[in-house]
Amino acid sequence: MRDGIRAAGLNYDQASCEIMDDGRPPPRCGNFFVAIHDGMMRSDADNQLNEWYDFSVTLTMRLVVPLDRVGDQQMARNLIRIPDGERQGFYAKADRLRAFLHMNWNITVLTGKTPNSANDNLAAWATGTVYAFVEPMRFHTLESPKLVGGEWFGAEPDAEDMGMKGTLTFWRCRRMQPVTAASGPFV
Repeated sequence: MRDGIRAAGLNYDQASCEIMDDGRPPPRCGNFFVAIHDGMMRSDADNQLNEWYDFSVTLTMRLVVPLDRVGDQQMARNLIRIPDGERQGFYAKADRLRAFLHMNWNITVLTGKTPNSANDNLAAWATGTVYAFVEPMRFHTLESPKLVGGEWFGAEPDAEDMGMKGTLTFWRCRRMQPVTAASGPFV
């Protein structure tokens, strides 16, 4: 996910997109930071691995004014959903991440790997050779953006750092592995 987001042309690089345990940005992050972190993993089959993966993407945006000066206009400018050509705020960034990651086969199935497409996955499953992701992640939720203070950025509690953060959750990225792939056919 991290490498796909960095390469997507969404203006995230090594300093602004990273895998983080808790979704928090590093202390010296820039104005926007994308943190990718784990969610649940579960399997619902007995005779094969039929796994479902979840993960989250926490978007953090620094506000350039102190808490006592954050007013309705500052919040509205960053939260409002307006036409694409004018979109620069928090929801604009969140919407671009959501649209890019939702059902993105190119990130789920790496180029040059087997299988490399939905049809290849189905064909491979019929022959018992799937040992990979067979369905991409799906957008599930975006929590309402919340104001955060300096502690979110790893600053001293009385620091005037301010920001907004919201977490996008993606789920049901499916990975299959027949039992024969690990142990050979049953006798």
